[in-house]
Amino acid sequence: MLTTTPSKVVWIVAVGYLAFFFALASGMINAIIEGRDFGGFILPTRSVQTIGETVVITLILFIGMAGTLMLYHSGRSVNPQVQKALLIAGFGVLGIALLLGFILVGVKL
Repeated sequence: MLTTTPSKVVWIVAVGYLAFFFALASGMINAIIEGRDFGGFILPTRSVQTIGETVVITLILFIGMAGTLMLYHSGRSVNPQVQKALLIAGFGVLGIALLLGFILVGVKL
């Protein structure tokens, strides 16, 4: 098994790929096509999405990914105290991301 650490280029490409994938998943194409001529940051309609909403949804996805990463590291930790702390923090961060998503959906409805 290889134990070398990935280079900086691999990390940059991986983060860029995740950012692009999350932006597509959060509705970047819809925001580019339909969300240009509106003055608000978040519009209270489900038929139109702005670039600002896309940025917010992408950030919410990254927050959820950070919580999932904490949960992953809690399973790999040897120290029970660190494991417990990462487990609590991971579920807390996931809950915050879920809550932010529901708040955004509540504004959109």
